[in-house]
Amino acid sequence: MRTYGHWIGGRAEDPAGREGIVRRSPAHGAALASFAAGTAADVDRAARAAAAAQPGWAQTGGIDRAACLTRLADLVGEEAERLAVIEAEEVGKPIRDARAEIRHAASLIRYAAALAWEIPGRVQSHHGPSALGMVTHEPAGVVGMITPWNFPAVTLFQKLPFALAAGCGAVIKPSELTSGTTLEIARMTAQAGFPDGLVNVVTGTGEDVGTHLVSHPLIDMVSFTGSTRVGTAIGEACARLTRRAALELGGKAANVVFADCDIDDALDGVLFGAVLNAGQECVAGTRLVIEASIAPAFVEALADRAARLRVGLPLDPETDVGALIHEAHMNAVLRHVATAKAEGARVVAGGTRLTAGALARGCFVAPTILDRVTPAMTCFREEIFGPLVSVTTFRTVDEAVGLANDTDYGLGNGVWTKDIDKALTVSRRLRSGTVWVNTYLDGAPQLPFGGYRRSGLGRENGVEGLTEFMQVKSTFVRLGKRAKALPHTVAA
Repeated sequence: MRTYGHWIGGRAEDPAGREGIVRRSPAHGAALASFAAGTAADVDRAARAAAAAQPGWAQTGGIDRAACLTRLADLVGEEAERLAVIEAEEVGKPIRDARAEIRHAASLIRYAAALAWEIPGRVQSHHGPSALGMVTHEPAGVVGMITPWNFPAVTLFQKLPFALAAGCGAVIKPSELTSGTTLEIARMTAQAGFPDGLVNVVTGTGEDVGTHLVSHPLIDMVSFTGSTRVGTAIGEACARLTRRAALELGGKAANVVFADCDIDDALDGVLFGAVLNAGQECVAGTRLVIEASIAPAFVEALADRAARLRVGLPLDPETDVGALIHEAHMNAVLRHVATAKAEGARVVAGGTRLTAGALARGCFVAPTILDRVTPAMTCFREEIFGPLVSVTTFRTVDEAVGLANDTDYGLGNGVWTKDIDKALTVSRRLRSGTVWVNTYLDGAPQLPFGGYRRSGLGRENGVEGLTEFMQVKSTFVRLGKRAKALPHTVAA
C-alpha cells in the first residue's frame, strides 16, 4: 500500500503519527493507498506557500514558464505507465483507458506550454498619435483547485498547466478517493523546475479541506470540477467573498441519432459515450434520442453490443468496462434502474450487479439500456453517473432538438447524420458548450470545454483555458503634452 502525505512548499510531508484516509480498490477491495487527512491548518500553510511563490513566478517570462511546463510533460510521459496503473486501480477503470488519459494529460501540458509563449494582449491607437491604449493580461493570483475522482489526471491538467502558463500559483485538493496521481505529479513539478511552494497539494475531505480552501483569504480564485450541487455551494461562497469561480459541473447529454446516419458508427459512438469510465463522466451520453423509424432495430443492435462488452478488473487489458467508484454509488445507480422500471421504462440490457468470479468483491454494474423512456421519467432528467443509456424516440427535427434541450444542464450533446445541413442546423440549436457530430467524446486541447446553464461557468482548454486564469487590465497612455481639462487654471 502506498502512503502519502501532503505536498506543501516543494516537499512531501511525512504523515507518520496521523491517521490517514485508506483507499480500497472498488474492483476487489484491497487497500491501495493511504492519504493524509488534511485540516484547515494544512490549507493555511499551503496557501501561504503559494502566495509567497506566485509573485516571482508571475514575473518569470512566458518562455521560461513554457520550458518548465515542457519538462513536466516529458516527466509525465516518462512515468506514464506507473501513473496509469495508479489511476486505473484507484478509480477502478480499465488500464487502457487510464493510459489514454495520461497521454491526453501530457498533451494538455504541452499545449499550455505553447500558450505561455503568446500571452494575449493588444494595443489600441484609436485616439490618434497623441494617445495609446494597451490591453494586457495578468495572472489571477493563487488558484484553489478542487478536482473529482472520475478523471483525476485529466481534470487536473485541464486546470494546472493553464494556470501555471498564466503565471498563477496553486493549492490543489484532489478527491480523497483518488489522490495518488495528483501527488505523484506534484513531485514532478519540483523535478521540472517550478519554484518551491508554487504548486501544493492538500488531501482530505471536502468538509475538512475543500471548505477552508474556498474561503481562505490568500486564495484569489477557485476552479472546481464536480457535481452541480457542490459547485453551486462553492459558487455561492465565492460570490459572498467577491471571488472568481470557474465551475465545470454536471451534465445530461443526449446523442441525437437520425435515420440517415452511419448506423455502425452511431452504434459504436452511442455505446462508447454511455459506458466510458462506467458512465462516470460529466458529459456521458446518457440519453439516446433517436428517430422512431430506426429505433427498434438500433436498440436491438445496441443491446447486443452492450451484452458483449467485457466487464472486468482494472489491470486486465481485455476489460472494456470497470468498476463504479464505491458501493454506495453502485447502489444509487441500481436504484435509478429500479425507479425507471417502476415508472414504465423497459430494461433491454443489463440493469444488474455483476458478481461472478473475479467480480465478486467489486462494484460492477452491467451496461444498461432503458427503452421507452419519456421526458417525465426520473432517468431522463437526473444525472445517474453509471453505465446506462435511456432511449427516447422522435419523429421531426424540431422534436429531436426539443428533447435534447429538455434538461437543466448543457455540457455536451452528439448529433449523428450524414446530412451536413441538418448536422450544422441542429448543432446551432442545441444548448450545450460542446456538440460532437458523427463522433462522441472526441476533440483536441485547442477546443474550449465548459457548459451552459447548470453545467457550470467558464471554460477549460483552448486559449480560453489560459485567460480563465487571468485578469484583464486596460492602460491608457497620453503621449506628449496633455490638453488641459480645466482651462481657467492655465498660467497666463
